[in-house]
Parts: sequence; structure tokens; C-alpha cells
Amino acid sequence: MSEYHSLLHVIRSRVCENRNMSHSAYYQGSLQDNQIRNRTALIFTLEMILHQHRIKYGTIFNPLEGKDALYHMIFMKTHWLPSDIKNLTLEDALFVMQEDLRMENLSSDAQNALKNFNLPSVAFQFEDFPEADWNYTENSTFLRSLMLKVDQ
Repeated sequence: MSEYHSLLHVIRSRVCENRNMSHSAYYQGSLQDNQIRNRTALIFTLEMILHQHRIKYGTIFNPLEGKDALYHMIFMKTHWLPSDIKNLTLEDALFVMQEDLRMENLSSDAQNALKNFNLPSVAFQFEDFPEADWNYTENSTFLRSLMLKVDQ
């Protein structure tokens, strides 16, 4: 399984756990399944966009780990004060990043992983967006593997 598929699986598991949902308690194509797939794909897309941003702007002095990449990207986009950016909720930060969070902005490998993820063709959203759905620390394990491939 590629790092991309592994990351999708980890994110999906977390989204399910945050809602106390069993991975087998719903059937493919159901409302819950589509909501889980959409949320997973959104977080995966965020991680891939931030991964590309880290490659371009990270340094050995500040590799832009975790939320720092999101803050830096929003700063470059808006020129808001860093303190204001850090006060944004994840949902608000994603709203600011909306134009960047598109599948066509991903690498071809990441796009292929999403194509194989069987996303619904329309949006199925949860009513809430717990910050815990994005665990950038856990996701960083998979992103480091991708970074090593870039360095080779």
C-alpha cells in the first residue's frame, strides 16, 4: 500500500473514531459512507497541499511542520497578522484556503489515490467539523515518507 493510501486509511479511521462509528457499521454509498469519504478526502487534500507548501517554503531552520504550514500559507495568501491567523478555527482556515483545496492542485500520485477512494460525485458533509479530524502530528509520519522520496 502506498503512503497515499495509508494516509487516506489513517484519516478515514480517525474521522470514524471521532464520531464513534465502526468502520463496518455502514454500507458503501450510504450517507454516512459518503460523509466519511468526503471529510477524509478534504483532510487528505489539505495535507497534500500543505506538503507541497513545505517542500517549496520550508527550510532547515523552519520546516513548517504541523499547523505552521497552514499558518504560513494563509499569511502568504492574505497578509493578515500571524496572531489573527492562529486564532482561526480549522473550519475558517479551510474556508480561506478554499481555492487551493482542489484535487487538480495535487500531484498525480495523490490524485490517483483519491480516484481509487471512490468519492461521491456530490458533496455530503457532516454538520460539525471537529478539529480532531485533522491530526497533523499523526499524519506527519506518512508525510515524512513522501518527503524522503522527494529528497532522493
